[in-house]
Amino acid sequence: MSVETEIALLKREVDDMKGIYGRLDTAIEKIADVSSSLHTIMAVHEEKLIRQEEALDEQEKKLTENIMELHSRITSNAKDTHKSMGDMERRLVEQMNAHSKTEEEHFRKMREELSTRVGVLEKWRWLIIGGSIVIGFVLQKVLTINL
Repeated sequence: MSVETEIALLKREVDDMKGIYGRLDTAIEKIADVSSSLHTIMAVHEEKLIRQEEALDEQEKKLTENIMELHSRITSNAKDTHKSMGDMERRLVEQMNAHSKTEEEHFRKMREELSTRVGVLEKWRWLIIGGSIVIGFVLQKVLTINL
């Protein structure tokens, strides 16, 4: 092969290499653009993740506060209910005692009235028995005198 042919071949190979290098430069630029885009996307996603974590932390904090508030309400309601039940029990006992005293007084009055009535009946019984004895004695004397 001649030198000129070899030079022509080398020129052609150099031209081919220039095309390859041009395509490599374009590929490298595209890769750099993609890398930059990926960095941007990753930064956006990282920011979103951070915001989501913050939102989750805030929700967890609110949930904890709500649970504490519910616990406080339940505790205060339990105390109020216990107090109300104690007051109600006290009032019921007082009412029962008052009713018991009223009933005792009523039964005592009934006993006294009954005792008084029985006493009156006993007096009448003795008067009738005594009167019967007197009448019987008088009748006996009148009958013995008339015979």
